[in-house]
Amino acid sequence: MIKIRSSRCTECQICMQICSWTHWNEINPKRARIMVEAEWPENPSIRVCVACKDRECVSACPTGALRWDEWVRMDAGLCDSCGACVTACPVRGIEIDPTTRFPLVCDTCHGDFACTKWCPTKAIERSARP
Repeated sequence: MIKIRSSRCTECQICMQICSWTHWNEINPKRARIMVEAEWPENPSIRVCVACKDRECVSACPTGALRWDEWVRMDAGLCDSCGACVTACPVRGIEIDPTTRFPLVCDTCHGDFACTKWCPTKAIERSARP
């Protein structure tokens, strides 16, 4: 999945831009599956699904819309947009899409890891499979 090194992040938000472009063909950080937050002078916080071992988001989903299959996958036909996955995520790596109202969970760009390819400081890198 993704390895995070927040101390390397310069808050450029290229990862957020490439994520929204890859998934929606628009540059809209609010629709990205990776989020960069900063409160100067602290290091930025990079929030994204890191495929935690317990996969609490999948367990919390009351409709079974989320499942694990190399990454967290979402079935929009089953999702009721309740946000239980957002609350359950221990790394705050899930947000609700402001347009579709479905959860935005990193899908690794279906194995392409676009954000890691574009990060100029290597603050986010592809890591070994969980």
